Amino acid sequence: MKIVDEDGEVIAIASDDHTLIGGHHRLAVAASLGKKLFWQHTGEPVKLDHFFKHYGSSLRHSA
Repeated sequence: MKIVDEDGEVIAIASDDHTLIGGHHRLAVAASLGKKLFWQHTGEPVKLDHFFKHYGSSLRHSA
């Protein structure tokens, strides 16, 4: 599953259970810039809290 920004640019890739597979740094940068992110296949907003809780401070500090 792809995570895209409001311009449709792919930011990260996650598994079906929303485990982040790739794009950790790009996700952190997009979040720090306040970009709105969406699931490409549904258009629904991505809830970043799930990723920040799962990866802890390492994701927050990588930006």
